[in-house]
Amino acid sequence: MYQETIQDVNPFYDQILYNYSGSVQLEEILHFLELAFPDWKTNGGLGAFAPEFVIWVLDHTSESYQNDSFLDFLKFVYFEIADEYSKFQKSQAFSFDIECIQDFPEDSEAYYEALSDDEYKVELEKYKASRREENAFSFNF
Repeated sequence: MYQETIQDVNPFYDQILYNYSGSVQLEEILHFLELAFPDWKTNGGLGAFAPEFVIWVLDHTSESYQNDSFLDFLKFVYFEIADEYSKFQKSQAFSFDIECIQDFPEDSEAYYEALSDDEYKVELEKYKASRREENAFSFNF
């Protein structure tokens, strides 16, 4: 049975794949993200927003890549990533929280109904923690 992955349906991933695959610009961005934010592809980092963030950085730094020295480009791209990462991460965290609430296991609905509000919140946090470090996105170029 074929399982659809985010890479199959993400237009940002497709744009990266077709326009930047194998480029030095993309490689430097991915390299810096791995060094500066090791969990950037997980739900604790950018998760499903990773391709959108990468395409934003690529588009935002293309002019510098074409016109500046390589060292100036690296300084610019590293600054832009560091400056914008937290904004994308906050959006991802909000989206992830909503997704977890929607996907929270309902196989034992009677069990969850018997919980107090505080107990339910604890169980939901445990569920979110179990999903947070999952690799939500892989760049397979």
